[in-house]
Amino acid sequence: MLTVQGPPRRLCDGLQRRDFLRAGALAALGLSLGDLLRAGAAAQAAPIGFGRARRCILLFLTGGPPQLDTWDLKPQAPAEVRGELRPIATCVPGIEISELFPRLATQADKYTIVRSVTHTDTVHTSAGYTMLTGAYHPAPNETTAENIRPSPDDHPHLGCILGFERAGRRGLPAFVSMPEIIRDAGVNTFPGQDAGFLGKQHAPFLIESDEHRQSLRPPQIVLSADLSTQRLIDRRSLLSTMNAASTLTAVEQVAQFDSYYAQAFDLIGSAAAGLAFEVDREPAAVRDAYGAHLFGKGCLLARRLIEAGVALVTVYWHYEGPDDSPVWDTHESNFPHLRERLMPPTDQAVSSLLADLHDRGLLDDTLVVCMGEFGRSPKINRLGGREHWPQLQSVMMAGAGIAKGTIYGASDRHGAYPADRPVTPPDLAATILHLLGVPPDLMLRDRQGRPIAACQGTPIADLLA
Repeated sequence: MLTVQGPPRRLCDGLQRRDFLRAGALAALGLSLGDLLRAGAAAQAAPIGFGRARRCILLFLTGGPPQLDTWDLKPQAPAEVRGELRPIATCVPGIEISELFPRLATQADKYTIVRSVTHTDTVHTSAGYTMLTGAYHPAPNETTAENIRPSPDDHPHLGCILGFERAGRRGLPAFVSMPEIIRDAGVNTFPGQDAGFLGKQHAPFLIESDEHRQSLRPPQIVLSADLSTQRLIDRRSLLSTMNAASTLTAVEQVAQFDSYYAQAFDLIGSAAAGLAFEVDREPAAVRDAYGAHLFGKGCLLARRLIEAGVALVTVYWHYEGPDDSPVWDTHESNFPHLRERLMPPTDQAVSSLLADLHDRGLLDDTLVVCMGEFGRSPKINRLGGREHWPQLQSVMMAGAGIAKGTIYGASDRHGAYPADRPVTPPDLAATILHLLGVPPDLMLRDRQGRPIAACQGTPIADLLA
């Protein structure tokens, strides 16, 4: 159905008269007016940025980075709010970020800072679930984190949703996470890192660090000397026969094990996988640029994995600090922790990742997102730390389909609450999935077979390039 729109000189479908002149020229090339109208309608219907990202690197700063000391400083606020750090200019006029992000300041023309992400959950585990899945946890703000644990009924991680939507593609896993399964205080596992009700067959492929948390351990995907390719094929065939003949009633478990074995066989047989894990092939200058910190090594391996064909890689900030702040959970001594062990490795790794992706021509179709489970309190406590603060956090987004060199949203004068264009986790997740080409109406099935929307939010149009 055509509708009347526009000024009098526009025709009923919105085309101007000169478009008909173009149509006459196109007819000489074998294109009809109908072709032109259909093309115009398709262009109007196509959502901006949909599917622009072939892959995604999600950087999760476990513990909750302080927005006031990283991306959204308030130099005019009272001392107990603004803290010790000062803003510095970036390569984009009018945009300032923390003095501890000098390298990221030189890359500001490649990313957008979203300064108005907000929710209400103050607990690491359930808030992490909300940010990683785009679905609010069913039991937010429990008095103790021990009450919140992973469940087979959880909503799946964004990477698991993407893997589900792209199911059937063989070779490298769709979703890889590293360098560990994150746990609150190293004990209680964050929900939302796994496939939840989608089942273990859609779980991420985990790459873990060594016992000293100094390096990443590549999976054993090289055939041993006494195992030929034909013997591997024979073993796979035998395994399939045994599973088909299984009398187990737990059919779902057998199917999950089948998926694990299939993934393992695909990895062993993938030349791209073997090369992706050989980080030592990178020039020393590139490895040095990312840094010796495990987070930097994770960012470099993530780049190699998405280059090889992995759809989404999550790099978590691992538990490596003292008891008063093992991750970005700076309840005490916020500024020493930021200066000495948190912000310099982040600045080095993330800026190198953005520059590397850009130089390799990958940033145009790779989405990069850097976030945590929440922000931190505006007021500095008596121990020199900042408390949990879900009401506001800043998120950095770059790459495929994202506007460059800009700020989205704003916080109030104390960096406590959104003052303009608040962003919810479901809408942030919807934007990420939109860019990755996941249909907005994608429906999943829970363990009881009930339909559940893959995404509960709406893509943020003004964030899209």
